[in-house]
Parts: sequence; C-alpha cells; structure tokens
Amino acid sequence: MDREQVRAAFEDPKEFTTSPLYRCLSRTVAATGQLLDLACQGRPGQYPTFLFFGAVHLLLLAGTDHPLARFYPSIAGERALPPEDAGPALVSFGRERAAELAETIRTRLVQTNQVQRAIGLRLGLSTIADEVPGPVHVIEAGTSAGLNLRFGRYGYQLNGRQFGDPVSPVQLIAECHGPGPQPELDHQPAIASVLGIDLHPVNARDPGERAWLQALVWPENHRQRALLTTALELAAADPPPILAGDVIDVLPGIAAALPGGQPRVVFHFATRLHVPPGRLAAFDAAIERAGDTGPLWWLSIEDAPDQESRPRAARRGPALRLRRPGAAAAETIAIVDGHLAWIEMCPR
Repeated sequence: MDREQVRAAFEDPKEFTTSPLYRCLSRTVAATGQLLDLACQGRPGQYPTFLFFGAVHLLLLAGTDHPLARFYPSIAGERALPPEDAGPALVSFGRERAAELAETIRTRLVQTNQVQRAIGLRLGLSTIADEVPGPVHVIEAGTSAGLNLRFGRYGYQLNGRQFGDPVSPVQLIAECHGPGPQPELDHQPAIASVLGIDLHPVNARDPGERAWLQALVWPENHRQRALLTTALELAAADPPPILAGDVIDVLPGIAAALPGGQPRVVFHFATRLHVPPGRLAAFDAAIERAGDTGPLWWLSIEDAPDQESRPRAARRGPALRLRRPGAAAAETIAIVDGHLAWIEMCPR
C-alpha cells in the first residue's frame, strides 16, 4: 500500500464513529513509523485501518498477555482504561508482536461481519416485491460467511414493529425515520435461490475463520459481537452456498447460467471500498452483465447520498441505492447508518 495514503487514513479515521479507542490509536499509528510500516503490508484495495486493528485485536482476543488488552472493552469490559492513554501500549505491542501482525496483515482480508446490514437487503427486496415477474435469484458480491444470505431466518424490528421470524435468535433492531410510510419488511418476493461470491469465503464452521470475523468487530460494539456469534452459529448449522472467486471473473458466468429471463438481484454492502481503484470499473461492469440474460435489480450501500435525495438532511450516512432493469442510474431509496442502526426513507 502507498505509505502516504495509509498515513492519511490513520490521521483522519472518520469511519470509527463508535470506537473512541480506535480513533485514539489511529493517531498513534500515523505518528509511529514502525506501526505504519506494518499497516502498509496489506493487499491493494484492503482498508488499512480495519486490517491493522483487526490484526491487533485478533492476537489480544486469543489471550496475548500485554498491557494493551487493558484498554479494550471487548476484553476488559467496563474496567477498560481510558483510550486516550493507550498509545504507548500499542507502540510496545507492535514492537513485540511485529512478525505475527505482519503475517496477518499480509494474508487476511477485511470481510463483512455486520449482520445488521441484512436489514438493507430485506428493505430492498420489499421495495421490488410488486415489480419482479416471479421468484428472484439473490446474489451477494463480497459475502464473507454469507450471513446476509440467511436474511429469511432473522427477526426484524423497526420502531418496535416486528417482521420476519419473531423467535429467531438473531433479532435486528433499527430506528426508521422519514416522512413517508414505514417499509413493510414482510412484503417479500419469492426467492428462487441465493448465492454468495467472495475472494476468500469464510467457513462459519472453522474456529479460526470465526475468530477473524470477531476480531474485525470494534472493541466497544458488544451487541454487534453477540449478534455475529449467534448468526455464525446459524450459518454453521446450514451454510449458505458460496463460490470462491473474484466477482469480476465469475459473476457474468453465474448469471448466464441462471434460467433465461428469470429475475435476479445482485447486492453489495460496503464492498466497493475494498476493490482496488483500477478494478472498480470492471467490478461495476460485471454486475451490469448479470442483466444480460434476465432482468437485474442492483442493490447497494456504498456511497454518500445524492444532494437532492433529501431536501433537509438530518442524518449523515451512505445511500441504499436501487437500479432497476433498463434504468440509466440508480435511485436512492433510503439513507442509512453505516451499520444499519437506523434508516431514513426518502420521498418516493
């Protein structure tokens, strides 16, 4: 990775909205050459802050005895020390565990572990339920362990209203804002098939793979960690189908193999930021080609919303976008919290 770009990512880590510890430690990484050298060893396209802190967290969760662990709420709980004082401990940890950290950063990928994002898929499917001409094939680009693909087995609560499976051990709760009617998440199209694609699929039955996903959860996010553990148990009991490969290479062939004319939904949430810039155009083109042999609905949560999507923006977050068959551009249907703690429906 380019050293100055990596330094800039740590100097201004806007992504850590719910992690005071990572915001403080990011400044330490940006100012410490040895830590910065470690952070630069990730593969192109990998987000350096997520990858570096995931590698540190992995060792600490495995029981590495070091004073740095005392600053992590995921380990020390309510007794965690103030994050502002953690910098020297991180420098010491990086020096002592440099070889192990470098190995993890070089070989691991940042992968989705946010079960709450299944709300975005459920919302997108409810939006198109009256449009699709039959059962839909659902394909996720960048699926990790395929947790989003088990969306039909979760319960959902929006402003206290219950949808989905009310007795599922995975209950996803979000606030819903906006002047329009609340979405009806139980209004869903029939599902013909689901499939995930990932460069390195996560085997939910593998303790080492599960540990990596847990390490990518920020130390303060206790509820997310509990949801992830429960969702991984569901996935391990009945793993969703996942194909190993690059979306650019394999998606067009997968789509072409579907019965001609049958509708398909391709979705990706916080995936494009891990695609190397030089391959973004090819990534988008591969998804477009999925519509060559049947109508394609393209659902994504990636970018900031269009200026005109909300006359008076009250909340900041990425856009849940939907591109319908034959449309020249995607429509913003909601603004969402990056982890889907809330959604704000846009006027229709």
